[in-house]
Amino acid sequence: MKDRAEHFPGEGRDREISESRQQMSSVPKMSIGLNFLLIICRAASFAIYFTTRFVLRYRREILEENFKNAFPDKSKAERKALIKVYYKHLGDLVVEPVLFSIVNANVKKRLATYQNKELLSKLYGENKHVILLASHHGNWEYLINLPREVDFKVYTAYTAISNAHIDSWVHNMRSKMGVEVIVKKNFYKTALSALRSPDQPALFVVIADQRPAPGSTKHSVKFLHQTTSVQIGAERLALASNAVVLYLQCEKVARFHYQYTFHLITENPAAGEPLSITKAYYEKIEQDIQADPGYWLWTHKRWKPVASLSKADPVVA
Repeated sequence: MKDRAEHFPGEGRDREISESRQQMSSVPKMSIGLNFLLIICRAASFAIYFTTRFVLRYRREILEENFKNAFPDKSKAERKALIKVYYKHLGDLVVEPVLFSIVNANVKKRLATYQNKELLSKLYGENKHVILLASHHGNWEYLINLPREVDFKVYTAYTAISNAHIDSWVHNMRSKMGVEVIVKKNFYKTALSALRSPDQPALFVVIADQRPAPGSTKHSVKFLHQTTSVQIGAERLALASNAVVLYLQCEKVARFHYQYTFHLITENPAAGEPLSITKAYYEKIEQDIQADPGYWLWTHKRWKPVASLSKADPVVA
């Protein structure tokens, strides 16, 4: 199986990317310096791919188990091919934050393109707050550039890293382009306050496809043929603030280049059934994974059992 996003900015996949290619082709040719930087990034990505796949066999058992359970109809050879695609993508994921922090604003716009921004403009004009549900499919680090693409004040959660130097670098990288970074333990209260404010419309980026933390109340949906414990913090925020909920689709259309598309989940969270937002979110992620299976974060123990609390948390704060 050939990786369909092998080159930058060369041949990507054919599906739904003709407009993106037209945008790329209209930009002047890359400078010698940028070409050299991309060569270095490709080499570094390959080194990471080779080391994680063949030397360290990084979380290989988890990969095999996850692909087997998520794609029971695929043959062993097909799953092996997906593992190769994933390791190559993992190499890119490690390199891409560094690349994105180095290049100028014009190149950033080429690496991360956005579709259906008109939806955001409409909601901003209506003075509505937005909860933007992203995922670990494709690249989520490029979203640090979102404040330069939309009018909203952009917020996201941040988990501190134990190494102080790495933590400082990551925090600065994620916030220097205008994203308001909130420590995760304070995120819910801070988000709820901003989403209820009559001031400038806020947009909260929530990556909600992780396994719930130990001690969380257990809620589950059907996802990739498996009963999957899920976080419902984003849905709780939506119900408590009546914010509009969007889904951000991410497609890897070329090497180091991603296309993001905004999709409406609901403008009226209270009108839906319990867990309807969470279920819709996971349905959309599954559609993206089925289209490009190798680009989700498969090396985490997504289906490890979660110990739940004895009492249920309220759905609305």
